[in-house]
Amino acid sequence: ATIHTCKAMENNVSSENVTLRPYRLSDADDLLSYCGDDNVTRTTRCKTLTSKEEAESYIKEFCIPHSYCRSICLNDRSIGLILIRTESGDDKCRAELGYALSAKYWGQGITTKAAKIAIHEGFKLQAKVEVENRASQRVLEKLGFLKEGVLRKYMYNKGELAQLFALFMDSSRISLRPFKLSDVDDFLKWASDDRVTRYLRWNSITTREEALAHLQNVAIPHPWRRSICLDHRCIGYISIFPESGEDRCRANFGYALATEYWGQGITTVAVKMALSNAFKDLPYVVRLQALVEVENTGSRRVLEKAGFLKEGLLRKYGCCKGEIRDFFAYSFLSTDT
Repeated sequence: ATIHTCKAMENNVSSENVTLRPYRLSDADDLLSYCGDDNVTRTTRCKTLTSKEEAESYIKEFCIPHSYCRSICLNDRSIGLILIRTESGDDKCRAELGYALSAKYWGQGITTKAAKIAIHEGFKLQAKVEVENRASQRVLEKLGFLKEGVLRKYMYNKGELAQLFALFMDSSRISLRPFKLSDVDDFLKWASDDRVTRYLRWNSITTREEALAHLQNVAIPHPWRRSICLDHRCIGYISIFPESGEDRCRANFGYALATEYWGQGITTVAVKMALSNAFKDLPYVVRLQALVEVENTGSRRVLEKAGFLKEGLLRKYGCCKGEIRDFFAYSFLSTDT
C-alpha cells in the first residue's frame, strides 16, 4: 500500500483556514515545494520529486484519478496532501489513511485538522506508521486511532526494511456505560492490579467479594462513574465527582484502564467520550479538574491529548498511598468543547 505520512510536530494551534479540495494541475509548484523536500518524503513510499514536470505528472497520474486524494490547503494554497484508499471485496469496510505536510507548517495542528476533515463515518480506517515516526503516531492518536501492534520488517521504504506500527480507527468498539454487578469478574481483573491502582486513592481489590461490594456501594451509586468498555466488556473506568454548595460549578475527573490496553489510545478516546456528555449530564458543572502526580507522565499525556489545560504545579498537595506528593492541576471548561 502507498502510505503517505510526515513527521509533523503538532501543537494544537488553531488552523481555521485549512480546507481540503481535489488537486489541480496548477498546484504543481506548491506540490514540488513539499514533495521535493527529503524531510517530508523520508517516511513516505513516494520518491522525492525533483522537477515541475515530475510534479505535474504525479498530479495527473496519481492525485487526480485517485478515489480520495485531496490537497491540504491554507487559504486555498496547497501545502500538503491527504488520502483515503478503500479496499475491495470482503474488505471494503476498511480504508487506509495517509498524509504529508510541508515542513514549514509542522507544529501548527494542521495535519490533525485536515485528517479530521477527511475522516468519513462508516469506515474502519487504518494506518501504518514507521516506529521511529513518533510525531505521526501522535497525530493519529489525537484523532482516536488505536495502536494494534508492531509489523516487523513489514516493507521496504527507501531501500530499507521498515518496522511499522499498525493503527486503526473503529471507535464503535469503545463505549461508556454505567457499571453493572455482572461486571464483577472483568472489574476484578484490573482492579486487583497494583500498576492500575498505583495512582488511585483506593487500594487494589483482592477478592471477588470485595469487587462486588465496591460495585454495589461505590461504582453503581456514584453521581457519574462509567465503565470503559471494549466490545462491551469492562476494561476500566472514568469518574466525574461534582462538588457541592457554592463549589458545585466544579467536578473532579479521574480514570483508570487495564494494563493490557495501555498505549493503544483507548483512554484518550474514552476521555473524549466522557467530555462530550459530562456537561449535559451535569448542567451545573462548568469546570472539570484533574490532579495528576508529577511522575504520572502517561496520564498527563492522555489529558493533554483530550484537550485539558495544564494550570500549574501544586507542591506537596495531596497524600496517596501514605506519601505526600506533588501534583499538576489540569482543567477542561464547558466552553472548551
